[in-house]
Amino acid sequence: MIKIRNPFKRQNRSVSPAQFFYLGGNESILPGYTRLSDNEEIKRCVYKIADLTSNMTIMLMQNNENGDIRLKNELSKKIDINPNNLMCRKTFIHKIVTDMCMSGNAVVLPSYSGEFIDNLTILNDCSFTCKPNSYMVRHNGTETDPDDVLHFVLNPHKYEYFRGVGLAPLVMGTIKNVAQANATKSGFLQSKWKPSLIISINSDSEELQDPVKRRKILENYTETTESGEPWLIPVGELSIEKIQPLTLNDLAIQDSLTLDIKSIACAFGIPPFMLGIGDFNKEQYNNFISTTIMSIATTIQQELSRKLLYSPNMYFKFNPKSLMQYNITEKVQFVKEMMSGGMLNRNEGRTEFDYSPVDNEGMNEYVVLENYIPVSKVGDQGKLKGGENSE
Repeated sequence: MIKIRNPFKRQNRSVSPAQFFYLGGNESILPGYTRLSDNEEIKRCVYKIADLTSNMTIMLMQNNENGDIRLKNELSKKIDINPNNLMCRKTFIHKIVTDMCMSGNAVVLPSYSGEFIDNLTILNDCSFTCKPNSYMVRHNGTETDPDDVLHFVLNPHKYEYFRGVGLAPLVMGTIKNVAQANATKSGFLQSKWKPSLIISINSDSEELQDPVKRRKILENYTETTESGEPWLIPVGELSIEKIQPLTLNDLAIQDSLTLDIKSIACAFGIPPFMLGIGDFNKEQYNNFISTTIMSIATTIQQELSRKLLYSPNMYFKFNPKSLMQYNITEKVQFVKEMMSGGMLNRNEGRTEFDYSPVDNEGMNEYVVLENYIPVSKVGDQGKLKGGENSE
């Protein structure tokens, strides 16, 4: 039986007056605009990171003499399939990563049935109470020791290292520029002052001020003309000038907006093509998985391991291989080389392509060289014993 920590093992402690820090992510971008957590560009970045992180399997690993092995039991199933009674692992991790990116903090309260995990509940609107060399977590008026909750932190604060600040400080200035550019763009596109023609008419100003008379003068020339037919007007009676309205390119809004979105993507560590700028690049995507995604995943897996596991030779681990982009030809060549080198058997090679293992003789043997000699018989080759002259 695998023992786990009981969060209610400590007695209540007295808490001295201290400062509180809220994790709401409610910073306002500009007066009259939406909150940072509701900004479209921010949500696109955060949801992309949360979506990819939550797609990874959470594996329970155990140290072994010949390398770490994966354990499959009720504990691994609980964390990887249904950590919360109301949601699956993907939704659970998605919520945690979203809170980490938006506010820098995500807090989860474990509940137990005996010595087994019963539920992992995500706590919203938590605050932190400073203490000498420590802190307390406050939720709904109740203070809890940090050892009794799972506290996932992103980008620790400069002084209150126990709490995170998220990604807001990195993008606040750029988001203001994006918000202003979008407001200018919307106002420009919604403006009604875009005449394509200005017609100067030799008439009294009073007559032109009357909408009915103004419409009648215009219809005298337009209602009698077929589409595409030129106007025939007396010389000097009308003066027509074509107006070329300004475009977004003239105002350089689109170029500025593209640059700001690239800056936001850089702050989040996301390739720009994921936000609609540029073309897909496999190397950039794989680097994004191995750096940005795995950095957040490492924080989660380490917190799960140190708070939920007693065993010193067990730990939780995300599986990033499922997210990496591979060319099918490259993957086939990789599997063939691994099999030829005796590092994969043929059933393990099939697993790399999501094929079910085959229960045939030899499929689970490790073989080497081009003729797939079993590893246990590599030393029996004739050329190693003098060739054909050898007995």
